[in-house]
Amino acid sequence: MGMYEHFKSQRWICFIAALIICVCAGFGYSWSVLQGPIAQKFGWNEGAVSLTFTITVVCSTMSPLFFGSVIQKITTRRCVLIGGILFGAGLVLSGIMTSLWQLYAFYGVLSGLGCGFVYPSLMAYVVKLFPDKAGLASGLGTAAYGSGAIIWAPTAAAIIGRTSIGTALIALGVVFLVIILVGDLFLKEVPDEWQSLMTQGGTHTGDEKTGLKRSEMLKTSAFYITALTFTFGLIAGIMVISQASPILQTTVGFSPESASIFVSVFAACNMAGRFIFGSVSDKIGMQRTMAVVFILCAASMAMLAVGTNAICIIAAMGVVASCYGGFASVLTPLTAEVFGSKYITENYGAMYIVFGIASLIGPVMASYFKASGSYAGAFIASAALALLGLLLSRFIKKQVGQKCA
Repeated sequence: MGMYEHFKSQRWICFIAALIICVCAGFGYSWSVLQGPIAQKFGWNEGAVSLTFTITVVCSTMSPLFFGSVIQKITTRRCVLIGGILFGAGLVLSGIMTSLWQLYAFYGVLSGLGCGFVYPSLMAYVVKLFPDKAGLASGLGTAAYGSGAIIWAPTAAAIIGRTSIGTALIALGVVFLVIILVGDLFLKEVPDEWQSLMTQGGTHTGDEKTGLKRSEMLKTSAFYITALTFTFGLIAGIMVISQASPILQTTVGFSPESASIFVSVFAACNMAGRFIFGSVSDKIGMQRTMAVVFILCAASMAMLAVGTNAICIIAAMGVVASCYGGFASVLTPLTAEVFGSKYITENYGAMYIVFGIASLIGPVMASYFKASGSYAGAFIASAALALLGLLLSRFIKKQVGQKCA
Protein backbone atom coordinates (compact mmCIF):
# COMPACT_ATOMS: atom_id res chain seq x y z
CA MET A 1 0.00 0.00 0.00
CA GLY A 2 2.98 2.28 0.63
CA MET A 3 3.79 2.38 -3.07
CA TYR A 4 0.29 3.57 -3.89
CA GLU A 5 0.39 6.27 -1.21
CA HIS A 6 3.67 7.49 -2.67
CA PHE A 7 2.21 7.58 -6.17
CA LYS A 8 -0.85 9.43 -4.89
CA SER A 9 1.40 12.33 -3.91
CA GLN A 10 3.60 12.02 -7.00
CA ARG A 11 0.69 12.05 -9.45
CA TRP A 12 0.32 15.82 -9.06
CA ILE A 13 3.84 16.29 -10.42
CA CYS A 14 2.99 13.95 -13.30
CA PHE A 15 -0.24 15.85 -13.91
CA ILE A 16 1.44 19.27 -14.00
CA ALA A 17 4.09 17.96 -16.39
CA ALA A 18 1.35 16.56 -18.65
CA LEU A 19 -0.47 19.91 -18.65
CA ILE A 20 2.69 21.81 -19.61
CA ILE A 21 3.28 19.41 -22.50
CA CYS A 22 -0.35 19.84 -23.61
CA VAL A 23 0.12 23.62 -23.68
CA CYS A 24 3.04 23.15 -26.10
CA ALA A 25 1.10 20.69 -28.26
CA GLY A 26 -1.69 23.27 -28.52
CA PHE A 27 0.51 25.48 -30.71
CA GLY A 28 -1.47 24.25 -33.71
CA TYR A 29 -4.32 26.57 -32.75
CA SER A 30 -2.00 29.50 -33.62
CA TRP A 31 -1.89 28.60 -37.32
CA SER A 32 -3.74 31.75 -38.42
CA VAL A 33 -0.77 33.82 -37.21
CA LEU A 34 1.63 31.83 -39.42
CA GLN A 35 -0.43 31.54 -42.59
CA GLY A 36 -0.12 35.14 -43.81
CA PRO A 37 3.63 35.55 -43.19
CA ILE A 38 4.38 32.22 -44.93
CA ALA A 39 2.32 33.16 -48.00
CA GLN A 40 3.89 36.62 -48.10
CA LYS A 41 7.49 35.40 -47.76
CA PHE A 42 7.30 32.88 -50.60
CA GLY A 43 4.60 34.53 -52.72
CA TRP A 44 2.40 31.46 -52.47
CA ASN A 45 -1.39 31.50 -52.83
CA GLU A 46 -2.88 31.85 -49.34
CA GLY A 47 -5.52 29.23 -50.12
CA ALA A 48 -2.78 26.71 -50.95
CA VAL A 49 -0.95 27.62 -47.75
CA SER A 50 -4.14 27.23 -45.67
CA LEU A 51 -4.35 23.60 -46.84
CA THR A 52 -1.47 22.95 -44.44
CA PHE A 53 -3.79 23.33 -41.45
CA THR A 54 -6.20 20.77 -42.89
CA ILE A 55 -3.31 18.32 -43.38
CA THR A 56 -2.21 18.93 -39.80
CA VAL A 57 -5.70 18.25 -38.44
CA VAL A 58 -6.10 15.09 -40.51
CA CYS A 59 -2.67 13.73 -39.50
CA SER A 60 -3.12 14.53 -35.81
CA THR A 61 -6.58 12.98 -35.60
CA MET A 62 -5.95 9.99 -37.87
CA SER A 63 -2.53 8.96 -36.52
CA PRO A 64 -3.91 7.57 -33.23
CA LEU A 65 -6.37 5.49 -35.24
CA PHE A 66 -3.69 3.97 -37.46
CA PHE A 67 -0.98 3.71 -34.80
CA GLY A 68 -3.29 2.85 -31.88
CA SER A 69 -1.99 -0.69 -31.49
CA VAL A 70 1.59 0.58 -31.44
CA ILE A 71 0.76 3.32 -28.95
CA GLN A 72 -0.90 0.79 -26.64
CA LYS A 73 2.22 -1.40 -26.59
CA ILE A 74 4.61 1.37 -25.55
CA THR A 75 4.65 3.44 -22.39
CA THR A 76 3.14 6.91 -22.18
CA ARG A 77 6.61 8.37 -21.74
CA ARG A 78 7.91 6.75 -24.91
CA CYS A 79 4.81 7.79 -26.84
CA VAL A 80 5.26 11.42 -25.74
CA LEU A 81 8.97 11.19 -26.54
CA ILE A 82 8.28 10.06 -30.11
CA GLY A 83 5.56 12.65 -30.54
CA GLY A 84 7.70 15.45 -29.11
CA ILE A 85 10.55 14.69 -31.51
CA LEU A 86 8.20 14.59 -34.52
CA PHE A 87 6.41 17.77 -33.41
CA GLY A 88 9.58 19.78 -32.75
CA ALA A 89 11.39 18.49 -35.82
CA GLY A 90 8.42 19.34 -38.03
CA LEU A 91 8.48 22.96 -36.89
CA VAL A 92 12.25 23.31 -37.18
CA LEU A 93 12.28 21.84 -40.69
CA SER A 94 9.37 24.16 -41.62
CA GLY A 95 11.65 27.05 -40.66
CA ILE A 96 14.13 26.10 -43.39
CA MET A 97 11.66 24.95 -46.07
CA THR A 98 11.86 26.33 -49.60
CA SER A 99 8.83 24.79 -51.33
CA LEU A 100 5.13 24.26 -50.70
CA TRP A 101 5.36 20.48 -50.60
CA GLN A 102 7.93 20.80 -47.82
CA LEU A 103 5.48 22.92 -45.83
CA TYR A 104 2.86 20.20 -46.24
CA ALA A 105 5.35 17.45 -45.32
CA PHE A 106 7.11 19.17 -42.41
CA TYR A 107 4.43 21.25 -40.72
CA GLY A 108 1.36 19.34 -41.93
CA VAL A 109 2.49 15.72 -41.70
CA LEU A 110 5.41 15.63 -39.23
CA SER A 111 4.11 18.08 -36.64
CA GLY A 112 0.58 16.73 -37.13
CA LEU A 113 1.71 13.17 -36.43
CA GLY A 114 3.69 14.40 -33.43
CA CYS A 115 0.63 16.07 -31.97
CA GLY A 116 -1.36 12.90 -32.65
CA PHE A 117 1.09 10.90 -30.54
CA VAL A 118 1.33 13.43 -27.71
CA TYR A 119 -2.13 14.82 -27.02
CA PRO A 120 -4.42 11.74 -27.11
CA SER A 121 -1.89 9.76 -25.07
CA LEU A 122 -1.75 12.44 -22.41
CA MET A 123 -5.53 12.79 -22.29
CA ALA A 124 -5.80 9.07 -21.56
CA TYR A 125 -2.93 9.41 -19.08
CA VAL A 126 -4.50 12.17 -16.96
CA VAL A 127 -7.74 10.19 -16.70
CA LYS A 128 -5.69 7.23 -15.45
CA LEU A 129 -3.97 9.50 -12.92
CA PHE A 130 -7.26 10.79 -11.52
CA PRO A 131 -9.95 8.15 -12.09
CA ASP A 132 -11.71 9.60 -9.05
CA LYS A 133 -11.95 13.01 -10.77
CA ALA A 134 -11.83 11.99 -14.42
CA GLY A 135 -14.00 14.84 -15.70
CA LEU A 136 -11.94 17.53 -13.97
CA ALA A 137 -8.63 15.97 -15.04
CA SER A 138 -9.80 15.67 -18.64
CA GLY A 139 -11.19 19.21 -18.55
CA LEU A 140 -7.91 20.68 -17.33
CA GLY A 141 -5.96 18.66 -19.90
CA THR A 142 -8.07 19.82 -22.81
CA ALA A 143 -8.05 23.38 -21.43
CA ALA A 144 -4.25 23.35 -21.39
CA TYR A 145 -4.24 22.14 -24.99
CA GLY A 146 -6.79 24.74 -26.00
CA SER A 147 -4.74 27.54 -24.43
CA GLY A 148 -2.34 27.35 -27.39
CA ALA A 149 -4.12 30.13 -29.29
CA ILE A 150 -3.99 32.46 -26.30
CA ILE A 151 -0.36 31.88 -25.34
CA TRP A 152 1.48 31.02 -28.54
CA ALA A 153 -0.31 33.21 -31.11
CA PRO A 154 0.97 36.51 -29.65
CA THR A 155 4.35 34.92 -28.91
CA ALA A 156 4.75 33.74 -32.50
CA ALA A 157 3.52 37.09 -33.84
CA ALA A 158 6.07 38.96 -31.72
CA ILE A 159 8.97 36.77 -32.88
CA ILE A 160 7.89 37.09 -36.52
CA GLY A 161 7.66 40.87 -36.17
CA ARG A 162 11.17 41.13 -34.75
CA THR A 163 12.86 38.49 -36.90
CA SER A 164 11.19 36.35 -39.59
CA ILE A 165 8.73 33.51 -40.00
CA GLY A 166 11.59 31.04 -40.51
CA THR A 167 13.33 32.08 -37.31
CA ALA A 168 10.06 31.93 -35.38
CA LEU A 169 9.35 28.36 -36.50
CA ILE A 170 12.87 27.19 -35.69
CA ALA A 171 12.93 28.90 -32.29
CA LEU A 172 9.52 27.61 -31.25
CA GLY A 173 10.31 24.13 -32.54
CA VAL A 174 13.43 23.97 -30.39
CA VAL A 175 11.63 25.37 -27.35
CA PHE A 176 8.77 22.90 -27.66
CA LEU A 177 11.15 19.98 -28.17
CA VAL A 178 13.12 20.86 -25.04
CA ILE A 179 10.04 21.44 -22.88
CA ILE A 180 8.36 18.22 -24.02
CA LEU A 181 11.51 16.13 -23.50
CA VAL A 182 12.09 17.59 -20.03
CA GLY A 183 8.41 17.24 -19.09
CA ASP A 184 8.47 13.65 -20.30
CA LEU A 185 11.04 12.85 -17.58
CA PHE A 186 8.43 13.64 -14.90
CA LEU A 187 5.78 11.28 -16.27
CA LYS A 188 5.46 8.04 -14.32
CA GLU A 189 3.46 5.02 -15.41
CA VAL A 190 0.25 4.44 -13.47
CA PRO A 191 0.49 1.37 -11.18
CA ASP A 192 -1.72 -1.66 -11.72
CA GLU A 193 -4.96 -1.64 -9.71
CA TRP A 194 -4.58 2.15 -9.22
CA GLN A 195 -8.06 2.83 -10.56
CA SER A 196 -9.81 0.26 -8.36
CA LEU A 197 -8.15 1.80 -5.29
CA MET A 198 -8.99 5.39 -6.20
CA THR A 199 -12.57 4.84 -7.39
CA GLN A 200 -13.80 3.22 -4.18
CA GLY A 201 -16.48 5.64 -3.12
CA GLY A 202 -15.74 7.88 -6.08
CA THR A 203 -16.70 8.15 -9.73
CA HIS A 204 -16.03 4.93 -11.58
CA THR A 205 -14.68 5.49 -15.07
CA GLY A 206 -14.67 1.95 -16.40
CA ASP A 207 -13.66 -1.63 -15.69
CA GLU A 208 -9.88 -1.80 -15.89
CA LYS A 209 -9.77 -5.60 -15.96
CA THR A 210 -12.36 -6.24 -18.66
CA GLY A 211 -11.98 -3.16 -20.86
CA LEU A 212 -12.38 -3.71 -24.58
CA LYS A 213 -9.39 -3.57 -26.89
CA ARG A 214 -9.54 -1.21 -29.84
CA SER A 215 -10.32 -4.03 -32.28
CA GLU A 216 -13.16 -5.17 -29.99
CA MET A 217 -14.43 -1.62 -29.51
CA LEU A 218 -14.60 -1.03 -33.27
CA LYS A 219 -16.93 -4.01 -33.60
CA THR A 220 -19.53 -2.53 -31.24
CA SER A 221 -22.40 -0.29 -32.31
CA ALA A 222 -21.64 1.85 -29.24
CA PHE A 223 -18.42 3.10 -30.85
CA TYR A 224 -20.18 4.38 -33.95
CA ILE A 225 -23.06 5.86 -31.96
CA THR A 226 -20.60 7.64 -29.66
CA ALA A 227 -18.48 8.87 -32.58
CA LEU A 228 -21.55 10.23 -34.42
CA THR A 229 -22.87 11.81 -31.23
CA PHE A 230 -19.71 13.80 -30.60
CA THR A 231 -19.18 14.66 -34.27
CA PHE A 232 -22.66 16.20 -34.42
CA GLY A 233 -21.98 18.15 -31.25
CA LEU A 234 -18.51 19.41 -32.23
CA ILE A 235 -19.51 20.76 -35.67
CA ALA A 236 -21.18 23.90 -34.25
CA GLY A 237 -18.20 24.70 -32.04
CA ILE A 238 -15.54 24.26 -34.71
CA MET A 239 -17.65 26.36 -37.07
CA VAL A 240 -17.79 29.26 -34.63
CA ILE A 241 -14.15 28.98 -33.51
CA SER A 242 -12.67 28.65 -37.00
CA GLN A 243 -14.94 31.24 -38.63
CA ALA A 244 -15.34 33.70 -35.74
CA SER A 245 -13.92 36.73 -37.53
CA PRO A 246 -15.86 36.43 -40.83
CA ILE A 247 -19.06 35.54 -38.93
CA LEU A 248 -18.83 38.73 -36.87
CA GLN A 249 -17.94 40.80 -39.92
CA THR A 250 -20.89 39.43 -41.88
CA THR A 251 -23.59 39.30 -39.20
CA VAL A 252 -22.94 42.47 -37.19
CA GLY A 253 -20.59 44.45 -39.46
CA PHE A 254 -17.50 44.34 -37.26
CA SER A 255 -14.21 45.46 -38.75
CA PRO A 256 -11.49 42.79 -39.13
CA GLU A 257 -9.57 44.43 -36.27
CA SER A 258 -12.57 44.42 -33.92
CA ALA A 259 -13.53 40.87 -34.88
CA SER A 260 -9.99 39.61 -34.23
CA ILE A 261 -10.29 40.61 -30.58
CA PHE A 262 -13.13 38.15 -30.08
CA VAL A 263 -11.10 35.28 -31.56
CA SER A 264 -9.12 35.26 -28.30
CA VAL A 265 -12.31 35.78 -26.28
CA PHE A 266 -13.90 32.68 -27.82
CA ALA A 267 -10.67 30.74 -27.27
CA ALA A 268 -10.98 31.64 -23.59
CA CYS A 269 -14.62 30.48 -23.63
CA ASN A 270 -13.45 27.21 -25.18
CA MET A 271 -10.97 26.75 -22.32
CA ALA A 272 -13.54 27.69 -19.67
CA GLY A 273 -16.01 25.17 -21.06
CA ARG A 274 -13.44 22.39 -20.82
CA PHE A 275 -12.84 23.10 -17.14
CA ILE A 276 -16.44 23.88 -16.12
CA PHE A 277 -18.21 21.02 -17.89
CA GLY A 278 -15.43 18.60 -16.99
CA SER A 279 -15.94 19.45 -13.31
CA VAL A 280 -19.73 19.28 -13.61
CA SER A 281 -19.56 15.80 -15.15
CA ASP A 282 -17.89 14.47 -12.00
CA LYS A 283 -20.92 15.63 -10.00
CA ILE A 284 -23.94 14.89 -12.21
CA GLY A 285 -22.56 12.23 -14.57
CA MET A 286 -21.38 12.15 -18.16
CA GLN A 287 -24.69 11.76 -19.95
CA ARG A 288 -26.50 14.45 -17.98
CA THR A 289 -23.63 16.83 -18.66
CA MET A 290 -23.74 15.97 -22.36
CA ALA A 291 -27.48 16.67 -22.42
CA VAL A 292 -26.92 20.13 -20.94
CA VAL A 293 -24.14 20.90 -23.42
CA PHE A 294 -26.21 19.73 -26.42
CA ILE A 295 -29.21 21.85 -25.38
CA LEU A 296 -27.08 24.94 -24.81
CA CYS A 297 -25.33 24.40 -28.15
CA ALA A 298 -28.56 23.96 -30.13
CA ALA A 299 -30.24 26.95 -28.47
CA SER A 300 -27.24 29.20 -29.07
CA MET A 301 -26.95 28.25 -32.74
CA ALA A 302 -30.67 28.91 -33.17
CA MET A 303 -30.15 32.34 -31.60
CA LEU A 304 -27.34 33.03 -34.07
CA ALA A 305 -29.65 32.13 -36.95
CA VAL A 306 -32.33 34.67 -35.99
CA GLY A 307 -30.50 37.21 -33.82
CA THR A 308 -29.44 40.68 -34.95
CA ASN A 309 -28.22 42.26 -31.72
CA ALA A 310 -24.41 42.28 -31.49
CA ILE A 311 -24.33 41.49 -27.76
CA CYS A 312 -26.67 38.51 -28.17
CA ILE A 313 -24.68 37.18 -31.11
CA ILE A 314 -21.35 37.49 -29.27
CA ALA A 315 -22.86 35.84 -26.18
CA ALA A 316 -24.27 32.98 -28.26
CA MET A 317 -20.93 32.42 -30.00
CA GLY A 318 -19.20 32.37 -26.61
CA VAL A 319 -21.61 29.73 -25.33
CA VAL A 320 -21.08 27.59 -28.44
CA ALA A 321 -17.30 27.85 -28.02
CA SER A 322 -17.65 26.74 -24.39
CA CYS A 323 -19.84 23.83 -25.51
CA TYR A 324 -17.07 22.72 -27.86
CA GLY A 325 -14.76 22.67 -24.85
CA GLY A 326 -17.39 20.77 -22.89
CA PHE A 327 -17.59 18.00 -25.48
CA ALA A 328 -13.78 17.82 -25.58
CA SER A 329 -13.56 17.43 -21.79
CA VAL A 330 -16.22 14.71 -21.59
CA LEU A 331 -15.02 12.55 -24.50
CA THR A 332 -12.04 10.94 -22.72
CA PRO A 333 -13.76 9.90 -19.46
CA LEU A 334 -16.87 8.81 -21.36
CA THR A 335 -14.76 6.58 -23.60
CA ALA A 336 -13.27 5.02 -20.46
CA GLU A 337 -16.71 4.65 -18.90
CA VAL A 338 -18.28 2.99 -21.93
CA PHE A 339 -15.43 0.75 -23.11
CA GLY A 340 -13.38 0.34 -19.92
CA SER A 341 -10.16 2.10 -18.99
CA LYS A 342 -7.72 -0.76 -19.49
CA TYR A 343 -7.15 0.16 -23.14
CA ILE A 344 -8.17 3.81 -22.90
CA THR A 345 -5.00 5.06 -24.65
CA GLU A 346 -5.66 3.25 -27.92
CA ASN A 347 -9.44 3.56 -27.62
CA TYR A 348 -9.37 7.31 -27.11
CA GLY A 349 -6.92 7.53 -30.00
CA ALA A 350 -9.56 5.93 -32.23
CA MET A 351 -12.34 8.13 -30.82
CA TYR A 352 -10.17 11.22 -31.33
CA ILE A 353 -11.04 11.04 -35.04
CA VAL A 354 -14.30 12.88 -34.28
CA PHE A 355 -12.35 16.15 -33.98
CA GLY A 356 -10.90 15.67 -37.44
CA ILE A 357 -14.26 14.87 -39.02
CA ALA A 358 -15.93 17.85 -37.34
CA SER A 359 -13.04 20.10 -38.37
CA LEU A 360 -13.61 19.13 -41.99
CA ILE A 361 -17.41 19.46 -41.94
CA GLY A 362 -17.86 22.65 -39.89
CA PRO A 363 -15.82 25.12 -41.97
CA VAL A 364 -17.06 23.61 -45.27
CA MET A 365 -20.67 23.93 -44.11
CA ALA A 366 -20.08 27.56 -43.09
CA SER A 367 -18.46 28.41 -46.44
CA TYR A 368 -21.23 26.69 -48.41
CA PHE A 369 -24.03 28.67 -46.78
CA LYS A 370 -22.03 31.92 -46.73
CA ALA A 371 -21.81 31.71 -50.53
CA SER A 372 -25.58 32.23 -50.59
CA GLY A 373 -25.15 35.45 -48.64
CA SER A 374 -25.88 34.38 -45.05
CA TYR A 375 -24.62 32.03 -42.33
CA ALA A 376 -28.18 31.42 -41.12
CA GLY A 377 -28.51 28.12 -42.98
CA ALA A 378 -25.27 26.83 -41.42
CA PHE A 379 -26.43 27.87 -37.95
CA ILE A 380 -29.79 26.11 -38.36
CA ALA A 381 -28.15 22.96 -39.77
CA SER A 382 -25.65 22.76 -36.90
CA ALA A 383 -28.43 23.34 -34.34
CA ALA A 384 -30.36 20.44 -35.90
CA LEU A 385 -27.25 18.24 -35.75
CA ALA A 386 -26.79 19.14 -32.07
CA LEU A 387 -30.36 18.03 -31.35
CA LEU A 388 -29.72 14.81 -33.29
CA GLY A 389 -26.58 14.31 -31.20
CA LEU A 390 -28.67 14.77 -28.05
CA LEU A 391 -31.01 12.04 -29.24
CA LEU A 392 -28.17 9.68 -30.14
CA SER A 393 -26.47 10.25 -26.77
CA ARG A 394 -29.38 8.48 -25.08
CA PHE A 395 -28.40 5.26 -26.86
CA ILE A 396 -24.81 5.21 -25.56
CA LYS A 397 -24.56 2.25 -23.23
CA LYS A 398 -21.68 0.85 -21.24
CA GLN A 399 -20.00 -2.12 -22.91
CA VAL A 400 -18.38 -3.38 -19.69
CA GLY A 401 -20.03 -3.59 -16.31
CA GLN A 402 -23.38 -1.93 -15.68
CA LYS A 403 -25.13 0.40 -18.07
CA CYS A 404 -24.43 4.11 -18.27
CA ALA A 405 -26.79 6.18 -16.15
